[in-house]
Amino acid sequence: MANVARARIANTWLRLGACGIVAAVATSIVGAATPVLWWVGLIPILFLDRWIFQRLLKACRAGDPPARTPRLLIWTIVQSVYGNIVAAMLWFSPYVPGETLAIIYIFGGLANAAATLRSSVPLSIAGAGPTIAFLLGLPVGEYVANGATNPLDLMPLMGGLLLLAFGVNLWKSLLASDAAQLEAEAAVVRERQTAAAAAAAKSGMIQRMNDELRTPMTALSGAAEHLRRAAQSPGARAHIATIVQASEVLRLVLNDLSDLDQLENGQVRIEAKPADPRDVLRGVVSAFKAAAQDKSLELFVDVDPATPALLEMDAARVRQVLFNLLANAIRYTTHGGVRVRMSAQPVDAAVVRLSFIVADTGAGMSRSQLALIFGRERLCAEGEGPGLGLAISMRLVRLMGGKLSAKSELGEGSVFSFALDVPIAARRSTSAA
Repeated sequence: MANVARARIANTWLRLGACGIVAAVATSIVGAATPVLWWVGLIPILFLDRWIFQRLLKACRAGDPPARTPRLLIWTIVQSVYGNIVAAMLWFSPYVPGETLAIIYIFGGLANAAATLRSSVPLSIAGAGPTIAFLLGLPVGEYVANGATNPLDLMPLMGGLLLLAFGVNLWKSLLASDAAQLEAEAAVVRERQTAAAAAAAKSGMIQRMNDELRTPMTALSGAAEHLRRAAQSPGARAHIATIVQASEVLRLVLNDLSDLDQLENGQVRIEAKPADPRDVLRGVVSAFKAAAQDKSLELFVDVDPATPALLEMDAARVRQVLFNLLANAIRYTTHGGVRVRMSAQPVDAAVVRLSFIVADTGAGMSRSQLALIFGRERLCAEGEGPGLGLAISMRLVRLMGGKLSAKSELGEGSVFSFALDVPIAARRSTSAA
């Protein structure tokens, strides 16, 4: 019913203008002012119709559509009858073109009923019924008025029946199209609900896994750190340091899983605080020393001496991005090594462009693989390869105002880099006030 109301409201001005043109043409054919008077009477009828359907639409939007509409059906019949009076004026005018124009006008009314009322079968019948009665009744009326002696007077009736048959088929096609559209819209709604449910289930699973693993991981890291401080021999301290570094790697993996959900929901916030970029880089590289040694890889670190000691940045997010880049570099490098470079170029007196480059001699990636990783719009935790960590890193770098880029060829290694414009932090004064 709401669709009918919207169509009738939107159709008011078109009907008013079209009927005004018909009235003007009919006046010249009929030779009297009666078509103009008919149109003047039609104006309040159309605006009353608009007001009725505006109230109906308001009720539908409020969730209270009328269960039965007998008065609306009667109103639609009366309006249809009045609207077709001008067709009778044209039909019985003294000029032959009047019949043709009357038929054109009647089929225009049927088309209007099909366009605006077809969503409701009762209203369709109420609107089209009188129009069809005029279409069939005018030839019969003329035939009787002429003494029922000339069968040719019924030829317009035969033509009207043929056109009516085509109109019925068109009407059925429109109804089938409407039904298919409604089904398609319902399918889209169901798919959205299914996707929302799957996203909620994924978020819940990630959150539960994060909560269940983070507590024992924190306890393991604390215990390992305590053992490292209490260890006596250098060998024991080295082994315990490996445990600490491995727990740090696992903690960062948990952060990635948590951010996977938060990035999708737009909940990640960047918190810039004074931090030493050397400490950030040193901590990440230390976490992967044991993994590099296990694969007999060289791990090089180059730091530009001009890099400020204290910068306003989100150290945790920078560390996370570096962790993902370095993890992929070591994971997919079987010989040679990995080199990490950090440099800072002044942008102005208070801001520097902090750049990181992670280069490896690993397997590399094809252009299609890079395009898949850097072109994806959504993140997923399924599948193999470096896509998840890189996609998360790309989003994080973008949130920090930078851009992650890559150069890679199959068999020739990869080079990943990103740069951030960060303010230089003022050193805290250590002197007593």
